[in-house]
Amino acid sequence: MTAHAKNIQPLLLAENRDENGEISPIRPENQKILNYFEHALDIEFDIRRYPLPRVIENIGKGEGLGFGLSKNTERLKTMRYSEPVFSDFVWVVARDDSKMQYAGIKDLKDKSVGIVRGIRFGDDIDSKRNILFRVEEDQPQISSRLKKLLSGRMDVMLFNSRMSNAKDVEAELNQYLSDKNIRTEIQTSFGIKVFSKPFLIDDIHFTSGLETRRDIIEKINAAIVKGRKSGDLPALWKSDR
Repeated sequence: MTAHAKNIQPLLLAENRDENGEISPIRPENQKILNYFEHALDIEFDIRRYPLPRVIENIGKGEGLGFGLSKNTERLKTMRYSEPVFSDFVWVVARDDSKMQYAGIKDLKDKSVGIVRGIRFGDDIDSKRNILFRVEEDQPQISSRLKKLLSGRMDVMLFNSRMSNAKDVEAELNQYLSDKNIRTEIQTSFGIKVFSKPFLIDDIHFTSGLETRRDIIEKINAAIVKGRKSGDLPALWKSDR
């Protein structure tokens, strides 16, 4: 009897780096979701970490599946998307002495907004970049954006989180500031605040090249439908909030 051959699928993920420049591990809540799909599809992911622009380019060329990407018109020219797997909350973060108020995107008028280089949030918001607000594209390390925010080099920064409560996110980021000790001596009295209204709720998908892996995307969609009906998928991220 021949052994069951593993179906190995390359999976391209954007690399995040810590303050030392090392690639950060996959977030535990995301690893749970990847494990779910490996089991549901009887496949094994060959994880490949690249900077986000290279992830997008290589998926379009057919190197493998992608995970963690939101949609916009430009990406749809080269990539096929699954149904949404889950949604991230994108929060607006300011230094805690900021006087600005935030209730919607219009409140970012003429503000400098720190965003990870290569991140996109859909056509409507993309059309306002460097028109309504100024974009400060930055490295994926959260410490880089926090340092610039604390030093006044940007008015606000955007931060993706699975958590749906602004106060929980605020506590997490202030704890991060304390744990990593990234404030300068003159910044020790500053913390950060997270505005109560999310910038947006961002649907996250699996992707493939337009001409590749259609069958895998269809199987992923079937697993998403099944996981929603059974409650297995929602349970994976609700337990992390």
